[in-house]
Amino acid sequence: MPPSQANAALPTAVITGAAGGIGRALALALAKQGRALVLADVDAAALERVQAEAAGYGHPVACLRTDVADASQIEQLCAFSFETLGHVDLLVNNAGVLATGPCWDLETRVYERVLNVNLWSVIHALRAFVPRMSAQGHGHIVNVASMAGLAVGPWLAPYTISKQGVVALTEGLAMEVQASGLPLKVSVVCPGPVATGIAQNLSTEAPGSVSHMNHALRTGIAQGMTADEMAQHILAGVAAGDFWIMPHDEARAAAKARVERIVQGEAPSFAV
Repeated sequence: MPPSQANAALPTAVITGAAGGIGRALALALAKQGRALVLADVDAAALERVQAEAAGYGHPVACLRTDVADASQIEQLCAFSFETLGHVDLLVNNAGVLATGPCWDLETRVYERVLNVNLWSVIHALRAFVPRMSAQGHGHIVNVASMAGLAVGPWLAPYTISKQGVVALTEGLAMEVQASGLPLKVSVVCPGPVATGIAQNLSTEAPGSVSHMNHALRTGIAQGMTADEMAQHILAGVAAGDFWIMPHDEARAAAKARVERIVQGEAPSFAV
């Protein structure tokens, strides 16, 4: 029996950035729920380990090494997912990277890498998956942004730009889905600190304030919510049909404070 027929009765999900962190936690949580999965990541060895873990729950799990910054590889992921699963009920655009430094000093390649992985990957995924999910008559798209998608801090320009872009893109997608009458649901995730490896490669020898920021990020992220807890918050939001998924109170507070400063005409300020 072809895989698509074998999986026809199972709920399904596709996850990018699935080899670690939130992506891995989501893969295991969804496998435990009984979903058939397609997992994608650029790290093939780690991806295969997660595939083996998720398959332990007894449901089909396939993986495809994917560089999400490459539009053609996202298109291949979409084709592979529908061929393997038969249908895609849930798409989670989760892949992400982090870089820090003065916005005027960072090399163009740093901006390109962060924007390509964090923002352009989501754009590529929407272009590939939305038409096919709409044609099948249902689907839920979850884009993982960040607290940085709602607030602005220093030394984080590429990451902040990318995550604010994901938030704006997802808001626009939700409006366009409604206006077009498409049978899709949309969510955006804006977490605060989650204990993942996203900050592990930040330099400890960066100059001045950037070094302090890198240390604070590494420490704060390491002490953050576990990836497993974050996955449960995301799945609860998906089950409830929520657009905004924000499990951290500080994310809501930061968004509110920023909007209030904008309304009051206050310029950005840096407090040591």
